[in-house]
Amino acid sequence: MLCNFLISQRLEPSELIAALAYATRVRPGQVDVCAEADSQDARDWEAFVLCTHHRVRGDVAMSLDVQVQPATLAYGAPETEAELAVAFAARTGVAVLYPDDRVDPETYWLAAPAGGSPATVVTRARLAFSDVASADERPVYTVDAVETAVAAFPGAEVTPLGEPAGMNAPSDTSQLGVTG
Repeated sequence: MLCNFLISQRLEPSELIAALAYATRVRPGQVDVCAEADSQDARDWEAFVLCTHHRVRGDVAMSLDVQVQPATLAYGAPETEAELAVAFAARTGVAVLYPDDRVDPETYWLAAPAGGSPATVVTRARLAFSDVASADERPVYTVDAVETAVAAFPGAEVTPLGEPAGMNAPSDTSQLGVTG
């Protein structure tokens, strides 16, 4: 499974390892985390979970490219990007945006802690990004709208986001303590 996450707070590599190990139910030693700018030569390409991260600007602080090997399913790892996002958000307390390619490229799913509760909210968010002047610059990301208010993005407008008829949340997250 390949996942693309944008997260609301910067996490240290040790925190990423711990959270991904928890979320996929594997030992931390089976998770390899590396910054995009670092040398890829020392990577453990046989690890159950590979994560490449880099900093971004704006309302989100980091981008994570996560690859989870199918063998992790034997340990009870999540089967979908949505389930992994919920588990990661629950463990770290950060908001996790992940793509929703069904509507438009600015609309994402958002898994975020439900203020003061162990539950995680799954809702939709609109992510805008600035144009960049050069290849050396990274865009600035802004979460300008959410369907359910979350603490990570207090400036976002709470409003329904367009969705084709018959579309629902990406998976049944009711057993994960999720509301939304």
